[in-house]
Amino acid sequence: MRDLGPAVAVAASLLFAASAARAGATLELTGAPTSTNGMSARVLGRGAAVAYFNPALLPDTPPTTEAGYFLVITHTSIALAPRPGGVDVPESIYDAQLGGPGGSSQRLALRPLPTAELVNPRRNTLVRDTTGYAALGVVRPIFGDRLVFGFYTLLPLHSFLEQHGYFSDERAQYFTNQLHYELLGDRKTMTTFAVAFGSRLADWLSVGGGADISIGTRTDMAVYVPDAGDQSQVLLGPNIRTATTAAPYFSVLTQPDPHLQVTMLMHMATSIGTDGQNQLRFWNYTYPKGQNSIKQIYEFSQGYEPLRVAIGGVYSARPHGLGKNWQVGAQAVLTRWSQYRDRHNEKPLDTWRDTISPTLGGAVDMGSQRISADLGYVPSPVPDQTGRTNYVDSSKIVASLAFDTPTSVLGASFGMGFYLSGQLLLKRSVTKSADAVHPVIDELPDNATDFVKNQPLPGAKGLQTNNPGYPGWSAQGWMLGGGVAFRLPR
Repeated sequence: MRDLGPAVAVAASLLFAASAARAGATLELTGAPTSTNGMSARVLGRGAAVAYFNPALLPDTPPTTEAGYFLVITHTSIALAPRPGGVDVPESIYDAQLGGPGGSSQRLALRPLPTAELVNPRRNTLVRDTTGYAALGVVRPIFGDRLVFGFYTLLPLHSFLEQHGYFSDERAQYFTNQLHYELLGDRKTMTTFAVAFGSRLADWLSVGGGADISIGTRTDMAVYVPDAGDQSQVLLGPNIRTATTAAPYFSVLTQPDPHLQVTMLMHMATSIGTDGQNQLRFWNYTYPKGQNSIKQIYEFSQGYEPLRVAIGGVYSARPHGLGKNWQVGAQAVLTRWSQYRDRHNEKPLDTWRDTISPTLGGAVDMGSQRISADLGYVPSPVPDQTGRTNYVDSSKIVASLAFDTPTSVLGASFGMGFYLSGQLLLKRSVTKSADAVHPVIDELPDNATDFVKNQPLPGAKGLQTNNPGYPGWSAQGWMLGGGVAFRLPR
């Protein structure tokens, strides 16, 4: 490489691609927000939300156009355990090197900052936020109950889409230096468009299928920096395009007995995938053979939802159809969290567990009115974070309560519903262990030496780390949702 001192130009091309944008994560988190039995919507759902949760129910859903509003209040806290003495990274880290074979030396594999110089100090995480959603849906028969169309969308009102990237290990020190609930945050602000069809093939058999549709964006950004010594002055040449993507899902519903329905549903894995590449060019620089630039490649993933398989059943007091006065149902959702990838598209070092989430629901029809309630348990897929990583998550108890009734205003008849839901994030405490399979990394190795004095580096003995989760934490919280919906008959 020739002298870079007088370098005056750097050119970069940044490729930013949302290559697999699918957005079911918000509905998986909130349940069906404007439907009776919102937490057990895969078996007891009514209204347009079944277009996402179980399209095989569309032939049983009255034609309607609906609009609703739903508000979710989130309160979560992550309290960090006090750090013991002697674990701070000292300023002497700048003089550190490691001994190599034959008396050679090499730089540190990790480049931690001195603890006292971190941009953001280690601190607890408190989240108090409110998210509003608009829900719109349509159910329309095309050929009677042989082919029924369903559409449902959930739109976050304050933001069409957010994406927040953060690391769940010692790399967080360079950024927020905080811990975050892994399965909350920007997963609550992902817009969902679900389009589906359902068909009754026989009196005892219905099928359905649909797609979760979202918009992906790809940006090719050419960046020219006239002066490498003043990178605040740049010229940008963006090239932006958008495209739609879809993730399919399928369901089957059978009625082996006039009082009993049994259903199965499969949702394919979804996420918003972002990958890109920076191409750096320097003035007066010798590149490796066959290259004319230095490439930097990155990947991100938002709202990853693994493959989900649900089974469930409903028992009705009266035979299926008009006149039934009560129903009870149960569903279990198997989620393959062992395939999870985090916001940096990395698979966790300690593989997550596949989970089964059971929910019980019931509904009572009182003439043309309906009241329903659900209760369920969602186990955390995250193993105890006793080692390097800090994926914060809690098991949850979920519940919902809803009331639907017909009403009339100025001679116009329509349906109206009121909905409540709650989620209790059970308290979870974590203590780091030196015996973990992937323990917290010693960011200043004991054998580090001072490259100037060629002597053992002071303060290197023992564990030094800026990992914000060391030596442990406790997390808990709750979510409360409420909303209203209006339905116009066909």
